[in-house]
Amino acid sequence: MYLGREWNIDHDQRVKVSDAELRYAVLGSGEPVLCIHGTSIADSLITPLRFHSQLLEEYQFISYYRAGYNGSTLEKSSLSIEEGAEHARQLLDHLGIQKAHVLGFSFGGVIAFQFLLSHPKRAHSAMLLEPYLPREAPDGVQANIKAFTRAMELYQAGDKLGAAQRYMEDVCGPSFLSTVEMTGPLDVWKRVEACVDTTFTVDFPAISSWGFRMSQADRLVSRKPTMPVLAVMGLDSESAMPGFRETQRFLMNWLPQAERCGIMNATHGMQSMNPLAVGEGLYAFLKKHPMT
Repeated sequence: MYLGREWNIDHDQRVKVSDAELRYAVLGSGEPVLCIHGTSIADSLITPLRFHSQLLEEYQFISYYRAGYNGSTLEKSSLSIEEGAEHARQLLDHLGIQKAHVLGFSFGGVIAFQFLLSHPKRAHSAMLLEPYLPREAPDGVQANIKAFTRAMELYQAGDKLGAAQRYMEDVCGPSFLSTVEMTGPLDVWKRVEACVDTTFTVDFPAISSWGFRMSQADRLVSRKPTMPVLAVMGLDSESAMPGFRETQRFLMNWLPQAERCGIMNATHGMQSMNPLAVGEGLYAFLKKHPMT
């Protein structure tokens, strides 16, 4: 993997949305792809995708920092999953884009999933990289509680960066931290440390209070999403932390149109750990489901 010295994308544009101002960037040209990043590392989704050059040559990627991350502001102390999906819609409105492919990772995958429920006509397709839907199986629940508790202890003790890294290690495995250093900006940990408050006080409470549950999906959702959906999973994710197989099975069972993509040699941080394979999977899916 080589991109010169600084592997970074300058999010040099701003848009005012409800209760926030978002920094964003528009890269490439072609059919639009809206990118929604996860917690802690706001650069972990779009930056690694640069290693698959055809993506940016043939598609227009819209990357934005969610409210509270990397200079995007939030004018209140909380933000629900539904409000996060609304921010995504308002960004598309600002850009004059009626319909886009939607790409979401982890917590951003949850927002992308909610976007499909709230604004189905705005999504031509969806690529969900292990959306962090609330676990229900006992092993997944306990693993998630343990990871959160260990991280929260460090956060409450004032070790913000340590808290973020501890959570990443528990969810993605210890090798994930070194991959972040090799696929993110040079100052990636400084950026993470500056955004930890958003992760712990905004994102985590939002997912806890979100009303969706996989076991109750048919009751909670009156109309299933019908657009093409790609469910992406790291082949080593379950070995690092239980719960990802449960989500993958749900997506494949609940959405009859869902397709699957497995990423070799990767856990939950797949686009950082194996960006070439993720790029290949996304590219093949996008080519299979063109807008025209």
